[in-house]
Amino acid sequence: MYNADQIKILAKIQATVKEYGVKMLADRLDVRPQTLYSDVDPNSIGRRTNKLGLLDWLVMLSETKDLSSLNAVNLLFNRISLPIPAPAEEMNDMSWMAFCATIAKESGEAVAELAESILDGKLEDYEMERCEKESLEALEAFAGLYLAIKNSRSQNN
Repeated sequence: MYNADQIKILAKIQATVKEYGVKMLADRLDVRPQTLYSDVDPNSIGRRTNKLGLLDWLVMLSETKDLSSLNAVNLLFNRISLPIPAPAEEMNDMSWMAFCATIAKESGEAVAELAESILDGKLEDYEMERCEKESLEALEAFAGLYLAIKNSRSQNN
């Protein structure tokens, strides 16, 4: 019924609940602490339904600011979530040029890091970590542009 990756996600949610505080989150969700803990217990698979609701999970993400379970869901479905800076209310030519400059800078740094890392014919773990960081920054820059375009189009329609 549940696969190992789904159970790992529940374990990440449980870890977040433990770290943030079962009682505090249970109070916020208006449930008993024992109920909340049971709902996120990956060891109870098969004994009961793990019924943490989507809205409860969203409250947990918002309250704890711990997005590790969201990242695990993204990984399960080969997706990513990125922090996206909000674009200015009024986009002008300079705002669009700032997006272009940021994208060029971040993309260049990502490609340069990868190129430097593979010069010796192998990609070490610490090099992959640096490439991951630079690639994420480039993706965030593109995501900011995407959001600005979406916002501008919705304001024009």
